[in-house]
Amino acid sequence: MLAIGGYFWWQLQTISGGSLVRPTGSTLSASPPPIQPPEAPLQAAAETPLALPTIAVESSRAAPAPSPRAARPERLRGSATSSLPSEAAGVFRTGNRRLIQNQTLNQAYEAWQADRLDDARSGYEEVLRSDARNPDALLGLAAIAIRRSQFEHAQDLYLRVLESDPGDATAQAALINLRGQNDMGSSESRLKTLLASQPDSAVLHYALGNLYARQGRWRDAQQAYFQAYAADPDNADYIFNVAVSLDHLRQSKLAAQYYRMALSAAATRHGTFDRQAAEQRILELQP
Repeated sequence: MLAIGGYFWWQLQTISGGSLVRPTGSTLSASPPPIQPPEAPLQAAAETPLALPTIAVESSRAAPAPSPRAARPERLRGSATSSLPSEAAGVFRTGNRRLIQNQTLNQAYEAWQADRLDDARSGYEEVLRSDARNPDALLGLAAIAIRRSQFEHAQDLYLRVLESDPGDATAQAALINLRGQNDMGSSESRLKTLLASQPDSAVLHYALGNLYARQGRWRDAQQAYFQAYAADPDNADYIFNVAVSLDHLRQSKLAAQYYRMALSAAATRHGTFDRQAAEQRILELQP
């Protein structure tokens, strides 16, 4: 069986990160059509624990964004608890200055995708020099801080996002995870409250899935991860975690299918999961 090293953060990545936002004008390969999760997944046998891949968790904490907030898919503009889109709130200026900002955000995002964290940080900091409250730049820097285990700094950056937009789902979910790891019940309640007003937020569903996974509640985790995947079907980490949860529930055929889908998605969009581990697990699941 597969034993995978690495950290077990349950964040948000997204940011997560998770939720990564594709660069303006970029083209992603078409994703396979969503597959309905099994209505009654089987529970894994407790007496024979599997050495399964570790879930990806960075994506829901680290969520760098290359484009204006209006382009973020998890943004619910009609939500009773969400602020106006940042363009409407005046976060982005019109004219050439805004165009330059967007170009810089895209370049910073591309650097993040390529794991050039210093270049990404420089780009986000450049945006903040002209717009100190830019939420995409703040989330990008928070993502980098998470990658470098600078959790207090990341928390400060998420708080700065919430000062401008108290309804930002990514920042809210990240703070719940950064602050609430010792109080699972409270964290679950807060995430469900946020989801009640933002039911299409991929990052909130993903955060809830990570919470369940940490407690070994794989049936609940699988459902939450699938909701995140349905809201953002190009996110490789979301797909991978669906696979891991199905694997724990002994849904081998579906798990292998989602592992393959995750690898395909990771070819066009940055993912934090261990690709080698996913490839090996696919081989192990073959009949």
